[in-house]
Formats: sequence, structure tokens, C-alpha cells
Amino acid sequence: MPGSLRIARIADIDIEANISWLIVLVLLTWSLAVDWFPAIVAGQPAATYWVLGFIAALLLFVSVLVHELAHSLVAKARGLPVKSITLFIFGGVSNLEQEPQRPGVEFQMAVVGPLTSLILGGIALVLGGAIGRAAPLAAAVLGYLGIANLLLGVFNLIPGFPLDGGRVLRAILWKASGNLQRATQWASRVGQVVAYLFILFGIWQFFSGNIVSGLWIGFIGWFLLQAAQAANSQVMLDSVFKGVIIGQLMSPPPVTVSANLSLQELVDNYILPHGLRSIPVVRGDQLVGLITLADIRKAPREQWLQAPVGSVMTPLERLHAVRPQQRLNGVLPLMAAHDVNQLPVVDDAGRLVGMLSRDAVLRYIEVRHGLGLEVGRQTPPPAKSGAPANMSAANGDRGGAVA
Repeated sequence: MPGSLRIARIADIDIEANISWLIVLVLLTWSLAVDWFPAIVAGQPAATYWVLGFIAALLLFVSVLVHELAHSLVAKARGLPVKSITLFIFGGVSNLEQEPQRPGVEFQMAVVGPLTSLILGGIALVLGGAIGRAAPLAAAVLGYLGIANLLLGVFNLIPGFPLDGGRVLRAILWKASGNLQRATQWASRVGQVVAYLFILFGIWQFFSGNIVSGLWIGFIGWFLLQAAQAANSQVMLDSVFKGVIIGQLMSPPPVTVSANLSLQELVDNYILPHGLRSIPVVRGDQLVGLITLADIRKAPREQWLQAPVGSVMTPLERLHAVRPQQRLNGVLPLMAAHDVNQLPVVDDAGRLVGMLSRDAVLRYIEVRHGLGLEVGRQTPPPAKSGAPANMSAANGDRGGAVA
């Protein structure tokens, strides 16, 4: 997610914090220190309330992280790779590299999160009650965590897609109908209804004098509405590209250059004559990187005669190389998340066999539309993989590189 910083790695899953999470951490700490804890444990110094507020806010986000880890660990146990977990303004999100392929897996992944929150909430309340008189400040923090986790669990069980409850609903509809697209459409419609209810309730709260609560509830409703609509659109796209592999849309291998070529030769013989903006770099027959105009500009002009391409290129380990046999559905989120215009396609031996560009994907959609094909209807694969597309190396500075 843009604007996120990696803070830890648990079970081979990157844990990231979005900048919006820091904003909520400050606001939540302030709210707890000013309103909540003074009402629960009266007579304490102001500094104590601020410390309690900060500790409670941090522990709440730890609880959210545990909630998301429960989703991710179940996903990994079911064979679904999880790239990262991001904490952001509304809690957290697990970034799966592919969606569940069976309704049972979807149900298990969705329901485990709210159940984890409910269990955490129950444990916190029991512990808080047990130590109440002996340690009233710790009991106050545990009491808040108990209530917050119970509310988090109940909120996520609301059947509004893409909340956990909405995913549970989609899994049930998917199992009943046998059609993921139809189940997603119905679940997202329910999600949009729930979102509009939140927005209307927020407006009512706002004009009833609860300005902050009204704005917050309305904002949550708006977020849920956007998420439900985006999820439905994503499934529609998944249906369009169902069964399509990268080899069917990739362009033929583009012009390549040696890693030992000087930057001056690169510019004079390749960049300027052919108007290329990026070129794959090889060593022998192995793809080792990609060089773009931005990479070339990093080197001082007076060093172009001596500096080899390999010294300034984006190395292969920072590229998102894909395989011809990979499904397009699994690659599109990668292109969108990192805003790349194209990805190098390599075979199992590491040889460059083509490039996958956004233009090729868009042309595929346009051709389907021109043929009047219905969403979700399958077309036979072309006779050859690697349909003619861009014959030149690239049309964007970013290429497949992720800094």
C-alpha cells in the first residue's frame, strides 16, 4: 500500500504501518487520555492518563494485527501466499497474492478474524476483572481492550462486503450458487446497502449535535461503499481474464543490451535512434536487469563513456519478472500495486521470452468488447502464445522496476 513502512516480519509476512495509522494512533491516544480513562479511574495525574492512552492505543493495534495474522495464517495453511499485512486508518488488511479458489477456504479465512477478536476481548475482560482492585490502572487498560475487541469482532461480522462478515456471506452464497461472480455481486450489493446505512446514520448524528461521531461514522460508510464497489469490479475483471495466461498476451522478446555496454553507446545506438525509454539488460542469455531513462540520468554526463549499463541498471532482484504460464489474474494486482507499465517475462532458465504491457491487457479487453463477448465467457486460447503486441522494448520509464 502506498505510504506504508515495513516495521516487522512475522511468519514470513511483512508487517507494514501506513501513515494513516500514525494519525489514528495520535487521535486515539488523545481521546483515551482526555475522555475515557479520566472517567474510569478518576484522580490520576494528567500524565498518567496520557501514558495509559498511549499504551491502550498501541495494544489495540496489536490486537488488530493479531486479527489480521489469524486471516493470513489460515490463508497460508490453505496454500494461499500472503505478501504482507498493512495497518492503516481503519485497522488492517492482509494482502493476499491470490483469492481463495473454494468457498470453504473463503469461509474459514473470513470467520477466523472476528472470532479471534471476540476471544481476545473475552480474555481481556476476564483478566481485567481478576486484577481490578490490585492493579486498577492495568485493569482499566484491559477493560478498554476487552470492549474494543468485542466491538471489533461484532463490527467485522456485519454482512457488508468486503468486511469479514460480507466475505462469510459471499462464501455461503458461493457455496449455494456455485458461482463466485454472482455471489460477489450479491455480497457487494449488501455491502453497499450497509455502507449507505452508515452514511445516513452519520449524517443523522452530525445534525443531532454529535459532529465528530457523525463525521467518523459517515467516513466509515463512504470507505465501505468504495471498497464494496471496487471488490465487485475486481471480480468482474477476474471473470474477464479467467483462464488467460501471460504467454497469450505478452509481446515477443524486445531489443536487449549487454550489461557491459557503455551508457554512451546505449544512448547513441539504442535510445535515441529507436525512441526507447527502457531496455532489458542481459548477460549472455540471462536477464539481469532493466535500464530506463531515469537510471541513465543517475550517472553524470561526463561518465557515460566509461560507465557500463550494469552499473546503473535496476537489477533483476528488484524487478517483478513473471513466467509465461502464470495466470494473468494473479499478475494484474502486482502491476496496479506498484504502478508498473510492463513486466519482463522469463522462462524457467531465466531467459527473457517477452514483455507483458498494460497496453496488451487493454487491447485484450477492447477486442473482447468488440466481439460482444459476455463477461465470464471463455474464449479458446490463440494458436500461439505471445500474440503480436509491442515490438519495441517499452513505453514507460518505470518498466517492471520497484525501487
